[in-house]
Amino acid sequence: MTWAEAPVAYPLVYLHDASVTLDAWLDFVRRRIGQGENSGLIVMRDRAKIVHALFAYRVDLDIKGLRQLCIAQLIVAQIPGSQIDRAVIAATRRMAEQFGCQDITIEQPFCLTAPTISAA
Repeated sequence: MTWAEAPVAYPLVYLHDASVTLDAWLDFVRRRIGQGENSGLIVMRDRAKIVHALFAYRVDLDIKGLRQLCIAQLIVAQIPGSQIDRAVIAATRRMAEQFGCQDITIEQPFCLTAPTISAA
């Protein structure tokens, strides 16, 4: 993703989490696109140039010292079918090969606050 593409991807980010403002998104993009060749952001578009998925990536070393492709901030539009899912898988496989990575990891954040349980 280039800086010019960032505003075009924002509607997908907003649909995923409406609490993320455009300014917060642009700050995130600015931090990610300036980190070098082994990290960045990828957007997946259809032929009409509509963004259907995006993710951040970085190349890291696993516990054995082997290169792995780490995927984070994965946002995929909820559309019928699995074509976008297959496109994301294909893109990450190509990237792993390009960077010489043995594995692909997808980070899943978890919330540190305890869920609220209501008394009945």
